[in-house]
Amino acid sequence: VLASIGQARGVRSDIDKRQLMALLLAGLIGTPVGVLILAEVPAEPLRILILVFIFAASLVLLSSRERLFTMSSPAFVLAGFVAGLVNGATAMSGLVLALFFTLTGVRPAVMRATMIAYFFVTDIWTCGFLAISGFFDDTTFLRVGAALPLLGLGLWLGTSRFRATPPQTFRTYVLWLLILLCVLGLVRIAVSQA
Repeated sequence: VLASIGQARGVRSDIDKRQLMALLLAGLIGTPVGVLILAEVPAEPLRILILVFIFAASLVLLSSRERLFTMSSPAFVLAGFVAGLVNGATAMSGLVLALFFTLTGVRPAVMRATMIAYFFVTDIWTCGFLAISGFFDDTTFLRVGAALPLLGLGLWLGTSRFRATPPQTFRTYVLWLLILLCVLGLVRIAVSQA
């Protein structure tokens, strides 16, 4: 939520409102389903499943010829539902949406702006469901406070990298970033299990 607020002013004009509405409507439906899944299934196996899937899909997309698809509204609805489901269960919908957008011919600025707007709404929605379901405690708020400096640094670095990356190589950059985030996520889980 805080990251989206920090970037809102600079991206507002690039948001594709039609894509955003399709993603949001389906994502808002998928989120409570994801929270219900989280209440029944441990979070770590879900995270591992998603990280391995995103990692493998990113590798496949990197090794294949760049083929972009024109996505229809139903494709955005499906992507929104899956992202909402993943967001409610693991708070990792960004990886899902970034992977989806790498398949589309959407301009990088539109992709970034639409994702930022999507996260703003869905993160508020998800926080509400998680709070009602008892997943927030004092530790949650301490972690958020501790993460704020890193959030600021990440926003600054991400914005500068985005501006410096040529549109023709943006897709490759996003896929490598997804792979890196998946590896770091899997390492974090492995270290916490040890």
